Amino acid sequence: MDVESKEGNGKNQKRFVLVHGLCHGAWTWYKLKTQLEAAGHCVTAVDLAASGINMTRLDEIPTLVDYSKPLLDILSSLGSDEDKVILVAHSMGGIPVALAADIFPSKISAIVFVTSFMPDTRNPPAYVLENLSSTSQMDWLDTVTGFSGTPDRPLRFSLAGPKSMAKYAYQLSPLEDLVLATMLVR
Repeated sequence: MDVESKEGNGKNQKRFVLVHGLCHGAWTWYKLKTQLEAAGHCVTAVDLAASGINMTRLDEIPTLVDYSKPLLDILSSLGSDEDKVILVAHSMGGIPVALAADIFPSKISAIVFVTSFMPDTRNPPAYVLENLSSTSQMDWLDTVTGFSGTPDRPLRFSLAGPKSMAKYAYQLSPLEDLVLATMLVR
């Protein structure tokens, strides 16, 4: 999605870029996007590579930069005279957001990490996932994890199952949100 032009209530208007979590897409922000826009803010919800309606194949995203490219493209499209954005990251969306902040610090006024992965200066981005994979598969219920790619460049992937989403991600959400998620995760 392109960053939308500023309109509305003038200097009180903020520009938000919303970044989804693992296996999800821009669709996860449908309620917040609606509320922020009703308040007069400019909001873009981004689909990261191979997420939501972004049809990039998993084997086409061997690096974090490749996965984050849609977010990085949005930030690079902002002119130098435009207001800075507020990045909002959910879950694994914190990793691409942290990368974007390193690349475009002058274009970001704030970052909001919503139950999100936080930047780690000592370990690689996959560190948390590698440690989570050492926990019992029973803890993850029906979430599928594995590797794709080539032996010299393996890519770790995860696909959240409906049981794990119900227990860990949507346990406090309306049932309709869980049903939507089970239909759209990829």
